[in-house]
Amino acid sequence: MTGGLFGGLLGYATIVVFFALLNLAAGRSIFYTAALFGSSMFYGLSDPEALVIAPGPVLSFNMVHLLAFLATGFLVSWLIEEAEEHPVARYAILIALIFVAAHLYAGILLFAQPLLASSGWWQIGLASVAAAGVMGWFLLRLHPRLRRELREIPMGDEG
Repeated sequence: MTGGLFGGLLGYATIVVFFALLNLAAGRSIFYTAALFGSSMFYGLSDPEALVIAPGPVLSFNMVHLLAFLATGFLVSWLIEEAEEHPVARYAILIALIFVAAHLYAGILLFAQPLLASSGWWQIGLASVAAAGVMGWFLLRLHPRLRRELREIPMGDEG
């Protein structure tokens, strides 16, 4: 259970740090992306030029973002435990995770595209891959048996 909590927090923190650094590199406030999404989701912002960075949109977006990552952390932690107990389920779990991730990514991009313009695709994609990598690394560290078994999977003909 704590694996899901900390996995979700690590994924959330990865995204927050990624976009804070990206915003700093672009010469904007570290809260720019959160304010942009929060203003769009909760306050009806449709023109990024009209964005006002304020605590309300930043906090509301971050709360939704945090809850989504905690839910993801708990779900993935549970799926890893299932994969450890039922090796035959590993492939189904992998396919399900890829399917869900691809559809979530597409949905987020449809939402973000008007706000982030053409740069939204690589920003969200890179941040998502980084968060998934950090969460996966952390959760697999908690399951040494599964990590060992995954390393021992034959990857081709041993002839």
